[in-house]
Amino acid sequence: MPQQGWAKDGEAIPSLRKETAGKGNLFAPKGTKSLFSHPKKLFLHTVRGKISDEKGVGMPGVTVMLKGTTSAAPSASDGTYAIELPDGNGTLVFSFMGYKPLEVAVNNRTTIDVSLVPDAESLDEVVVVGYGTQKKSDLTGSVSAVSSEEFNVGPQLSPQQLIQGKMAGVNISQNSGKPGASNTVRIRGGTSLTGSNDPLYVIDGVPISTSSGVNQANIRGNGTDVFDQEPTNPLMTLNPNDIESITVLKDASATAIYGSRGANGVIVITTKRGKAGKAQVTYNVLAGVSKVANTLDVLTADQYRAVVRDLELTLDDKGANTNWQDEIYRTAYNQDHSLSLTGGAANTMYRVSLGYGKQEGIMLGSDLSRYNGSININHAALEDKLKFDLVVNYGQTRSNAAPVSNTVGSEAGTSMNYEAFVFNPTYPVYDPNGEYYHVGPFRVNPVSFSSDVTDEKTAQRLLGNLSTTYTIIDPLSINVSLGYTRQEIDRNSFIQKSNPLGEGFGGFASTQKLADYSKLMETVLRFNKSFGQHAVDAIAGYSYQYFLGEGGRTTASGFLSDSFKWYSLQAASTVGGISSFQESNTLISMYGRVNYDFGGRFLLTGTIRRDGSSRFGSGNKWGVFPSGSVAWRISQEKFYPENPLSDLKVRVSYGVTGNQEIGNLNSLTTLGASNRGYLVGGQRITIVLPQQYANPDLKWEQTSQVDVGLDFGFFKNRVHGSLDYYRKKTSDLLLRIAVPSPSVVTTQLANVGSVENKGFELELGANIIDKGNFTWEADVNFSRNKSKVLSLSNDLYKGDNIQIAPLQGAGLSGIYAQLIMPGEPLGTFWGRKFIGVENGVEQFEPGNQVIGTAQPDFTFGFSNSFQYKAWSLGFNFRGSVGNDVFNLTANNLAYESNLPGRNILAVALEDGVGRTQPKQYSSRWIEDGSFARLDNITLGYTFNVKNTPLSNARIFVTGQNLLLITNYSGLDPEVNAEVSGTGVAPLGIDYLAYPRAKTVSLGASISF
Repeated sequence: MPQQGWAKDGEAIPSLRKETAGKGNLFAPKGTKSLFSHPKKLFLHTVRGKISDEKGVGMPGVTVMLKGTTSAAPSASDGTYAIELPDGNGTLVFSFMGYKPLEVAVNNRTTIDVSLVPDAESLDEVVVVGYGTQKKSDLTGSVSAVSSEEFNVGPQLSPQQLIQGKMAGVNISQNSGKPGASNTVRIRGGTSLTGSNDPLYVIDGVPISTSSGVNQANIRGNGTDVFDQEPTNPLMTLNPNDIESITVLKDASATAIYGSRGANGVIVITTKRGKAGKAQVTYNVLAGVSKVANTLDVLTADQYRAVVRDLELTLDDKGANTNWQDEIYRTAYNQDHSLSLTGGAANTMYRVSLGYGKQEGIMLGSDLSRYNGSININHAALEDKLKFDLVVNYGQTRSNAAPVSNTVGSEAGTSMNYEAFVFNPTYPVYDPNGEYYHVGPFRVNPVSFSSDVTDEKTAQRLLGNLSTTYTIIDPLSINVSLGYTRQEIDRNSFIQKSNPLGEGFGGFASTQKLADYSKLMETVLRFNKSFGQHAVDAIAGYSYQYFLGEGGRTTASGFLSDSFKWYSLQAASTVGGISSFQESNTLISMYGRVNYDFGGRFLLTGTIRRDGSSRFGSGNKWGVFPSGSVAWRISQEKFYPENPLSDLKVRVSYGVTGNQEIGNLNSLTTLGASNRGYLVGGQRITIVLPQQYANPDLKWEQTSQVDVGLDFGFFKNRVHGSLDYYRKKTSDLLLRIAVPSPSVVTTQLANVGSVENKGFELELGANIIDKGNFTWEADVNFSRNKSKVLSLSNDLYKGDNIQIAPLQGAGLSGIYAQLIMPGEPLGTFWGRKFIGVENGVEQFEPGNQVIGTAQPDFTFGFSNSFQYKAWSLGFNFRGSVGNDVFNLTANNLAYESNLPGRNILAVALEDGVGRTQPKQYSSRWIEDGSFARLDNITLGYTFNVKNTPLSNARIFVTGQNLLLITNYSGLDPEVNAEVSGTGVAPLGIDYLAYPRAKTVSLGASISF
């Protein structure tokens, strides 16, 4: 039987070096004399065994040391170990970070199996921060981290969903339910009105651009309103199975090291590395089935017939009873495979992986395939003075995103789901000739989109980083990193001329190619030294990163045949447009950080970064971004009573960060061709005119933030958590303002106004039960953020509001759903207040007013994990309270005036509004979007693999989105529709979104 137990906390295990004697390996602390310096001392006793965790799974990397000596050995990838001793006496010490050390007497035994127990008191969890790692107990800023063991389980539509609902202050909402969908990620609220609010993503030390090159694909899709313009997901090509941990840096103390890119927070992604020991192969497989979670209640064929007759309208009845939503939704199947090889010796470790995933969309004609490969190699030489780390990650996705969402306005009939809601339910799918039934001139058979409209997209990214670290002298080292990324998107689209959508074009084709790449060179000098009660960890660095984006697009129409799609553009009668571009920007930085620790009680961090960006005006290309933070671990003081509060740390931070994600040419004068030239001989001469005037004073949006935090633990840290209050102000907002007449340019980008976010966050974890074979752990997080626009003016310009989210269609043209104005939060709905229906006509209070806000009062996450012997059960709830949603879908479908040309929601028959009432935007369509969602529930079983060639074997079944609690009447309250025409979705607008699915999957993981 494995021996189980623990000893008092011992000294930290020092770094080890390997020495070889005959067929065996010995390990000794660096700086000690060779174990072979006494040739008369022979090793005559070998102890072997296996080290398991509390679940019976083998533990690699555990240090096994003969107590009182320097003899040590690590466990292999399957948890087995072997150590050579001078005799059969003595005591072995087993130690591993996060677990209680265990001492076992040898007593002349040659086989000793042990089981280690997690240490609930351990605060030495290491988290990844900017340009390094830190012990969690030493953090002075606000940082949240989730490891791969805690990720959400199941087929994820995007890597961001791995941590959805896991962290306070990190709000991740899925923009639609289609495979590869983008996400809206907000860390402590939005800081920009026109620039990017997306966080900076850093993958294995390489910052990823989210605003150049490939991400321009979201602007107006492929040139027609048929194709959606959902933003590109910067992580879509990353394999979730390759991710080791995701760390989110939230306050300025943590993000200031990234300077001009840290205002919206930083998400640091670390991929898995190799481990010392014999080679281990791991195979993960997942297969699942998905069905639509919710549908809209539109009139059935019989209801439609009856209403049209009652209203004495013309009835076009083909005698069918077609539920068009049933026709376009399907049972979708998904699969995911991941194969990895991990191993290495003491000096060289490696991990190689391959991945493949296939996701069918629940709507016809939508799917995504993902292909991944990664290589991680770590090598040490010159007695660990020289280290090399190589990371190469390649990912490719291939998708078909036939038009399954309408992102243009209020009633453009150009999408599969819109037509499924409004198409005449008395029509069958096919006419007597086997062709699609259409209703001219505007209604398009919903099913026809799946075969007549094609929108294929191939996205790929290559990321590489070579890092070299050399220890000059203890404690001084230097690191040089060379990083490279290249991203490409090829998007080809075609509408057959046999379909009403393409009939007017004679067939329509579009080809688009977008690419960007970046080159990164960083040099970091590090000083790490402890002397007495003092410890200093300091870095000074230089960074150079160059970005280049380029692309082109060609559209054509008028084809003799649909057979060749975009492969025969030369055969088109009309070339609608040819465009191309190339643009670049450079970011040069110098930075430094000092972490000081006095006796584990007083912690101090100071950071400064100076960035120079080619994007800004000639007078403001450089900016300085400082931060400072201090923490006091009260629980380390002698006067502090240990029980029941086992840990207590107070921390305060303040810092300044920036936002440079504004595009590459906004500070320069740009020129373009214009048809406003002179007439010569009856022909207008094309001339070149300014499209934008230079602004030499254009500078960064700047965010200052203060954070006060409390980290605590109760009952020997079986209950632990953190509480934060923050307040951040963003000034010099980048807005387009009017240029005084006369001028050929009407607007100019300038620094105008400010916005504020403030709130508090709570993260709480508990080891509720840990007794015998049963454990129960729970985690809760709670966030409240309130944003407010402070000003829209500067010294020269006075502004009072900005209209966003324009609406279209009868009765809605010229109306905007949201207004940005001082004193109100971002996402404020502005319009008339609905007070009832009188004589079939909607009634409103006079004038416009605030009628809602997309900002929630608070968000929360709640997860539980149960373990009983080999069985495990876990589930995650997530929710939002107090946020409003504009149900633009209902606003479009709930008026009898649509009849008979378009079907309507069944609720329209009961609201008392007459058929002559046109569509109106008002508070009637602003609904409470509060919800609680069961994101994930997983039941697993781990097999006993003793006496088998396997080192681990586990199976599990998982369900996703199986339960949604909400009063919202639409498909889903957590949807952001793109109605702005900019590719940036305003929060809280639901319009014809691709619906979410309920998914059940079966998975397995084996290692050998």
